[in-house]
Amino acid sequence: MRVTTAPDLPPDYAAALERLAHRVRAAGILDVTGSDRESFLQGQLTQDMRGLAPGESRVAAGLTSKGKLLFVARVLGLEERIRLVVPDSLRQLVLEHLRKYAVFTKVAIEDRTPDFVHVGVSGPEGKRLALPDWVDRLASERGFSAELLLAGQRREELETLLRALGSSGISDETAEVLRVEAGRPRFGADMDSTNLPDEVGMDDAISTTKGCYVGQEVVARLRTYGRVNRRLVSFRFPGGPIAAGDLLRLPDEEKPSKVEAGRVTSSVHSPRFGAIGLGYAFRDVAPGARLVSDTNPALSAIVAKLDTLIAT
Repeated sequence: MRVTTAPDLPPDYAAALERLAHRVRAAGILDVTGSDRESFLQGQLTQDMRGLAPGESRVAAGLTSKGKLLFVARVLGLEERIRLVVPDSLRQLVLEHLRKYAVFTKVAIEDRTPDFVHVGVSGPEGKRLALPDWVDRLASERGFSAELLLAGQRREELETLLRALGSSGISDETAEVLRVEAGRPRFGADMDSTNLPDEVGMDDAISTTKGCYVGQEVVARLRTYGRVNRRLVSFRFPGGPIAAGDLLRLPDEEKPSKVEAGRVTSSVHSPRFGAIGLGYAFRDVAPGARLVSDTNPALSAIVAKLDTLIAT
């Protein structure tokens, strides 16, 4: 597979790989206050909420009683409150869900979305950023060197600071390519309420030592006695792109079996790797395996682990 050299790369893409680049990300910001906030979230989230220090951030998820994903979040500890950063598309759902279960507790849930700006930083220099104390760092999702949260009125101030450090803005198109390259799923495209957290590779969001939370019994039983039937993977499309939504089958099958061999959920063209995507593969389909498109068997998908596009 040919990897494009740096001079051929779009400027914002090259900056995100080699130096420093940033982009404002849409997000829902919800504050949980009240004396019961820690114990309340301890029973709602997959992550351990005990001892969350001011300024500390953890990855978490909320599940249904059947152990399926309801939402994903970054949790930020603050004085007198715990702040949740959730996908903007899920903001209202999470707000209503938490308020429903907060009845009869000493907890209040407040929507603070209009008051804050969420910025994703890419590039090796992002890990060394010296930031003012009015910027909070979040637990970074795959592919980011830093994720920042700040008051909305200071957005221009932060962007001026980043530009002074040589940071480039990232376009929507480049951001989508970087997301797929990094193997970072988007809620509503690559994961939704039909998925178990283990299908999406959310190990860092699940505590194995905390007490009960909604959906824990299903998660624990699955990890003790079974395994998921499918898992999120990266795909390379050596013969050309395969569209999101297309089913994949084994090359020797004339049509897909009752159990899907694979499915594409995101598809982009990478300046470095060509046509690539994200999607699901059946548990017995190993990295390096070749699947073909059900709609066009001339097109193939090579399965790779989420953290690398080079199949082994």
